[in-house]
Amino acid sequence: MLNNKIIGHDFQKKILMRAERENIVSHSYLFSGPDGIGKKLIALEFAKLLNCKNKDLSKTTGSDNESCECGSCKKVEKGIHPDVVHVQYEGVKSIKVEQVREGIEDMLFLKSYEGKFKVVIVDEAERMSRGAQNAFLKTLEEPPPYSVIILITSNPDSLLPTIRSRCQMIKFGALREELIFEELKKRDDLSVEEALVCSKLSNGSLGRALMLDSDIIEWRKELIQYLMHLKPYSALRILGLAESMPLSSNPEDTEKLNLAFEFISLWLRDLMLIKMDSDKKGLTNIDLIEQSMEIAEKWNIDNILNKMSCVQNTWSDIYHMNANKQLSFENLFIRIAS
Repeated sequence: MLNNKIIGHDFQKKILMRAERENIVSHSYLFSGPDGIGKKLIALEFAKLLNCKNKDLSKTTGSDNESCECGSCKKVEKGIHPDVVHVQYEGVKSIKVEQVREGIEDMLFLKSYEGKFKVVIVDEAERMSRGAQNAFLKTLEEPPPYSVIILITSNPDSLLPTIRSRCQMIKFGALREELIFEELKKRDDLSVEEALVCSKLSNGSLGRALMLDSDIIEWRKELIQYLMHLKPYSALRILGLAESMPLSSNPEDTEKLNLAFEFISLWLRDLMLIKMDSDKKGLTNIDLIEQSMEIAEKWNIDNILNKMSCVQNTWSDIYHMNANKQLSFENLFIRIAS
């Protein structure tokens, strides 16, 4: 009965459905995998399944993937089920001992109100401090009866080995590009070509793909086209492009700046693949193939590798050395133009 609207991860869904069906539910799970691929959604669906009022009916009908409309499932969906808590610590870099005790442990040791299981889902568990993790160990070692803890992380190695060893690990991989493309085609605000580009830029994350829109896709295209026509002696064009980059420190510009570095890197990767006569299906910027092939003919592999290195160094200078952003981009664009 895990919702079939959540794309992919069929194997992981079967493991969880079998655990509930055969009454072998673990006290603690660790869902690990890249961001934006559906780990949180599946954790919530599992919480619904554990406390569902209609699951006996679904077992007899065999409709494991049907979306349930019982009162319990609706409450989980709305985030108001008294026995299911999704713990999120937004804006907190490090989750402290007190937060773990108040948000997780106190909840687990309360008697269930209406569900069979007390379920606590901890998002971004890797942000727990060492002290918080050590304090949490006792709960994992001696969990209350009928309690289920689901830790969600994109970086399981940041958790203590003793935490990982006490959880049943369920690994989630990146989604296939084709699945993301099919999902994006349902959007009214993207053309088929834009949906395909978004799926290629998603890195296997539907959440990331859904954050991209036609404006971002068009900005990427204009940025790359501008870079294609830069000349080392076109100082005004280089200065103008550097000034047009998102240079402020606000979150929106910071995110867009990260995208700029990624878009430039992926375009240079496309040029490398073209030079190596690779299959065009592997290219990211499928709407710029012909123009990229023309550029690839003019540049040799060493030249492209040098430009890729310059992109990485510029990113490092800005984010680790606090270098002047505009000057850094001016230098980068001069090197790309050469």
